Amino acid sequence: AFQYSCQNIQRQTCTISGDPHYYTFDNQIFHFQGTCTYVLFAAAPFSLHNGSIQVYQSGFSVAISTDFGLVVTYDSNHYVTISVPYDYQNATCGLCGNFNHHPEDDFRTPSGQILSSDLDFTSLYRSGAFCGILANSSGPFSTCQSRLAPQIFTENCVYDLCVGGGYQPILCQALNVYAAQCQQQGIQLGQWRRPGFCGREIPCPAHSHFETQGTSCPATCSNPSAPSSCPLPNQESCICDAGYVLSAGECVPEANCGCTFEGLYYAEGQSVVLGADCGRQCVCSNRAMSCRPTSYSTCLVEGLGTYHTFDGVMFSYPGACGLTLTRVMGPSQLPNFEVTVQKVPRGPQDFIRVLRFDAEGTQVSIEMADGGKAQVSSLFTLDTKLFQCFLMAFVEQY
Repeated sequence: AFQYSCQNIQRQTCTISGDPHYYTFDNQIFHFQGTCTYVLFAAAPFSLHNGSIQVYQSGFSVAISTDFGLVVTYDSNHYVTISVPYDYQNATCGLCGNFNHHPEDDFRTPSGQILSSDLDFTSLYRSGAFCGILANSSGPFSTCQSRLAPQIFTENCVYDLCVGGGYQPILCQALNVYAAQCQQQGIQLGQWRRPGFCGREIPCPAHSHFETQGTSCPATCSNPSAPSSCPLPNQESCICDAGYVLSAGECVPEANCGCTFEGLYYAEGQSVVLGADCGRQCVCSNRAMSCRPTSYSTCLVEGLGTYHTFDGVMFSYPGACGLTLTRVMGPSQLPNFEVTVQKVPRGPQDFIRVLRFDAEGTQVSIEMADGGKAQVSSLFTLDTKLFQCFLMAFVEQY
């Protein structure tokens, strides 16, 4: 048959007595008289599922014990003991020390510095110095406490701070969570950041500065008047300096803003591929978007008798006096151009071939002469082998 047996839990005790004397978990002894409320012991909070907390008389003291082994006694006068299981080694902070069996480092600060003065050490653990500042009725968060109960935020702060070994940025982040929740409800807080404690100001990117009550709708290139119509409450934020606005996450002079194109904003100099078929490469320059195709199609004419269309169809046509090879069809936002070829009579039995380009008002004519030469606008000549390349390059460009 199964038998149940009980075993004593190995534990360590912190004692506070007299006026007053402190004996830490690691048996470090110091003496300190203070006028504030102090944190004697803090650890990660436990969720007690089907557990129990007992309160009872123990000798001349009142004792509180939990099912995870914590026992606290107080004689209502000058004697307090806190006994914790060995599970809490290296997991405590406060005036009772860190419980790591090294009494020489009990005066360790959250940043890791070991202090030589018990006065300096105890000042770190005033209940308002760390997470307790959230519940301090005369502290910077007091205006929010009636609207947003600080208890759960304080417990989360203690948990995070102890798990993180007292690392101050963790504390600052925990306090900032409560501050942000308060500000989201439109509650204005006191100045809880200060030099040496979470920093009075947060480092901000170039051309911006920190504001404790900054707008939640910063001015941007696409909406420079956003702060004046912002429906959201103010919050801690980095705000662009006067004369600067946000452009793609950076503060830039208003004159250096980018482009708003097809309903989207692009920073100055930004290059992007657009279109469902990724057919346009666009660049923002001087607040205007310029685009070009990412690929091309070519129409080819061989000997003015064989034709290859843009879509690859080949056919033959002996020709006529004038032919339109290609032009922009109908009203269009695309640059307009037209390419034609003509046979111009020269004498009773001869003619010359003239290829004409007309693009956005600029006209170029190529006249094929005897001997395989091509005269272009009477400025220079091309070999006939280059004629097709010249035509192809022009068509590809547009």
